[in-house]
Amino acid sequence: MAYIYKLALLAIAALAAIAAPIETSSRHTTAAAISFLGLGNSTVSTGFHATGSTYSGRGTWFTDKSGSCGVSFDTNDMIAAVNEAQMGRNTKCGMKIRVNYQGKSVTVKVVDTCPSRYCSSGALDLSQAAFKRLAPLDKGEIYVKWEFV
Repeated sequence: MAYIYKLALLAIAALAAIAAPIETSSRHTTAAAISFLGLGNSTVSTGFHATGSTYSGRGTWFTDKSGSCGVSFDTNDMIAAVNEAQMGRNTKCGMKIRVNYQGKSVTVKVVDTCPSRYCSSGALDLSQAAFKRLAPLDKGEIYVKWEFV
């Protein structure tokens, strides 16, 4: 019976990971479920995101002057808008993110939410200053890996 229960939980965890593949690191786990299942360092997307989890997705740039975190900013600030899936209910406001692209890295502050119609799970919208540290603005869109730090 316990084997069937573990197998069912494993199937649910696998389906959740397939349905929302937002993490590229094995450092983020649902501790209780993973320990119970004996899955060691397996990755399961859970909706909460601890420091150390790694994400990947489309990186773009934006030019707004204020956002969902209630602070003003401009294109020269080292900031980002996080996609709704990782942002939650503005719970990541003020946190720092390290963004990586082709061997380059930049650390930015979370000041806004990028709406799901523009940013899917894993995506970031960066200020022009932050984007320029990774690629020329005319590139427009890059594939980034990032984590909260």
